[in-house]
Amino acid sequence: MATIFKIDFDLTSQEQIDILDYLQANNYKLLGYKGASGPAQVTEGVPVWFAEPFIEMFGNVEIDYEPLYKVYVYNKATIGAYTTIQMQALSPEVPLGTAVTFNADGSWSTIPDGAPDGIITLLNNRPAGTDNITVGLASKVNGEFAPFCAFTATPQGSISMEPNETVLLFAAQDDLVSGSVVGNTTAPGCTFDFNASSTQYDLQLLPSTFGIDNAPGGRPVTVTDSGTDLTKLLTTVS
Repeated sequence: MATIFKIDFDLTSQEQIDILDYLQANNYKLLGYKGASGPAQVTEGVPVWFAEPFIEMFGNVEIDYEPLYKVYVYNKATIGAYTTIQMQALSPEVPLGTAVTFNADGSWSTIPDGAPDGIITLLNNRPAGTDNITVGLASKVNGEFAPFCAFTATPQGSISMEPNETVLLFAAQDDLVSGSVVGNTTAPGCTFDFNASSTQYDLQLLPSTFGIDNAPGGRPVTVTDSGTDLTKLLTTVS
């Protein structure tokens, strides 16, 4: 059974309620991103992992993340900024270390232990001469699988995808949804890393800037600025 990692906000103090009131009145969302390593990543940016409207939040808010994975395919190869990736084909859940094949008819086959530890490989088994496709990994957040990385796959080409556990959060008015490809942060926020000893982060909203930091006594996070390059922050070309 996978470890459940937690992101918590306590929005019950008057200061946090006042900030929340503003974010709700001005249609802010909490945007979450997660990174990966591998070749041929989409150059325009990183897909939004989750986008939670603040109007849905109150009290104690918990975001649960399980490091469980599926492979997705989107039948578009040209991905511009603010393109929203559609998971038009989604594999069964596969553990790290699995080799996955995507076939021309949309079906999947898998080879357990067919890839190096910590990596999922994908073979695009569509015939030579067919169009490139966009592929990537989706991981489980708040009970649903959502895309967090994107790669360009050529016909008969193979992609190695290695998720990392760096998470980025910021609050913004951007009209984005899960899968929207973005190149830079548009507001101050924070990053942090999940691992065996860091399974929960208690966070707070900051007045004035509406940035995010660790709550008093919570595990420290790294503050990020508006305009940060998401690709450099979250992804590595291996």
